[in-house]
Amino acid sequence: MHRTHLLWPLALTALLAACSEPADTETPDADLADTSEDAGPDTDGDTTPDPLPTARTTDCDALMPSYCTLPWPSNLYLKEDASRPTGYTLDFGAESLPESRDGHIDPAAYRRLDGYGLGTPITVLFPGIDTSQMPAEDSIERSLEDDDRQILLLRVTDEGVEHVPFWAELDSKATSPETQVLFIRPAVILELNSHYIVAMRNLQTTDGQPFEPSEAFEAYRSGEAAEDPELAWRQPRFDRLFEILEDEGVDHDELTLAWDFHTGSSESLHGDVRAMVTDALSAIEETPVQFTVDRLVENTPEEHPHIALDILGTFTVPSFVTRSERAPARGFLLNRTPEGDITQDGTLEATYWLRIPHSALDGTPHGLVTYGHGMLGSGEEITYGSNDTAKIANENNLIFFATSFSGFSSDDIPLAGFALQHATYFEELVDRMHQGIVNYAVLTRAMREGLSEIDELQPYDITVNPDEHYYMGISQGGIFGATFLALTPDIERGHLGVPGINYAMLMERSVNFGTYFAFLNLGYPDRVDQGLAIAAIQLLWDTIDPISYMRHINHAPFFESDKRALLAPAKGDYQVAVVTNEIVARTDIGIPLLDNYDVDRQPYAVPTTPYPHEGSGVVLYDFGNPWPAIGPQPPEDELGDPHGLPRRLEEHQQQMIEFFRTGTIVDVCQNAPCVFPRD
Repeated sequence: MHRTHLLWPLALTALLAACSEPADTETPDADLADTSEDAGPDTDGDTTPDPLPTARTTDCDALMPSYCTLPWPSNLYLKEDASRPTGYTLDFGAESLPESRDGHIDPAAYRRLDGYGLGTPITVLFPGIDTSQMPAEDSIERSLEDDDRQILLLRVTDEGVEHVPFWAELDSKATSPETQVLFIRPAVILELNSHYIVAMRNLQTTDGQPFEPSEAFEAYRSGEAAEDPELAWRQPRFDRLFEILEDEGVDHDELTLAWDFHTGSSESLHGDVRAMVTDALSAIEETPVQFTVDRLVENTPEEHPHIALDILGTFTVPSFVTRSERAPARGFLLNRTPEGDITQDGTLEATYWLRIPHSALDGTPHGLVTYGHGMLGSGEEITYGSNDTAKIANENNLIFFATSFSGFSSDDIPLAGFALQHATYFEELVDRMHQGIVNYAVLTRAMREGLSEIDELQPYDITVNPDEHYYMGISQGGIFGATFLALTPDIERGHLGVPGINYAMLMERSVNFGTYFAFLNLGYPDRVDQGLAIAAIQLLWDTIDPISYMRHINHAPFFESDKRALLAPAKGDYQVAVVTNEIVARTDIGIPLLDNYDVDRQPYAVPTTPYPHEGSGVVLYDFGNPWPAIGPQPPEDELGDPHGLPRRLEEHQQQMIEFFRTGTIVDVCQNAPCVFPRD
């Protein structure tokens, strides 16, 4: 929403000041107070000025008046709440968030959060801004090393102030400088429950003209906002912010803009889905999962060289969602008590796919692999020949099975298109994603404990090795696989194929979202509003996005375990931006790059580790594609998309199996970068 803010006139303040003695902000001297009875005759009316507000009184932020919620994210919308771990509740106004034909995005869903998500895009708008002296994706070091850097991103802790690496980039989809926002991309994953400051100084246009501070920000710099009815309540916060920046060598007189925000807590971002998984696994201990077999296809080795039995069926899952009654979406929402707690609402039936290799028919114990499918697909993907799971299963004594990531599966495509036009309804996708993680966790536990007991499999001599259970995910399965791996207590080693984090960032860099941006454009034709709608969506998405879960695989696990993940991106991937995996590694959460990462470049400040490596790590696979041009746009080159190539590479398959069985990432590239020719 566009709007203009005019600072309240200060004439009344000046008049009051002229009629009183100069005083500091401390309690007035008592002797001066006693002389008030001589000031004149009594009056019938109360002349005491109304007290200034102590909290937000408007839906929009005066700091950047051209768009309501810029700069994003901002503590303007964090309401003090002592009952929450951060001390806040995220509380947008009724007209704060962008407006579609269906009205403004409803702020109600965001009140479940106690801060901003770890993937929230830091966004400002300075039309025609010169970014030539700012750190770019290929010069992140400038965000920390340049003495006269124009932007600072700081994390404020009890121990002091940390400078956070980042890069800045202009929106590549904007068609006019007037709607071309600037993104400030943290080059590490932000910390939970943390206070951040963004400071921007000496900004200028591409023709060398300085940007003047907004009227509101100038009032905060001068201290005059303390007398303004709309702005006064934030003056103490800005005074403290300016003190911190002064200590870091930033004179507040040179600031064009500065503001702060606070990230959410683990309880806010992880609490719902963690409780759901825990409750679901407890529930199936009391009421075991019921399997049906709706289709069983037997194959001879001649009919299929690897798969003996192809099975399609259903399984029962504790349900934590209920049908939404709000038209027109009518999706699913989490089933909450009046107090906001999530509670089970019976059970639902979900579909599973199960593939038994020929190697399993002689009673040889077989390990299990839970498979995660690609973007807006389904578990049926394990039956596709392009991912080689059948060959991997038969050659390595493994049984693959899958279900669908409810909330982001083929069944959800209509709602996804609708929700991008009316972002209020994205809540229904995110809530269903929570149930999708539960479905995966329940199927994983049930297959380990009950696969051999399925009635239709009794004629076959199938034995499950319960000590071998792994995860393999491709594309979206590699993305949400990190979330699932962090949340399941039943799998310790996971393969994340062509993965990434932070959907708000991935969308801008992926060829997959072209069609979906068309839907977004229908609902939010203004480009800045589109960006803010995505930012709002990401706040809810962060409760399930792997950016919120990567550090909980092995750095700060939710369980006592030895979890490990092998990340296998493809250089130049058209669909999932590799740079997001470098953010993971740079965060130093126990997921380093393996040595010989790349022929062309070594990412700034990213730890590497030699082979063999016992633990998590990132191995880059190179099929000849160049690195994409820097900026938020999809790659484009003459070779075509390498996204589907690592999974079919025998060397990578060997690396994955070794990792599954030993927890060690071995070198399959002869002490060199993993460069392979295309077939």
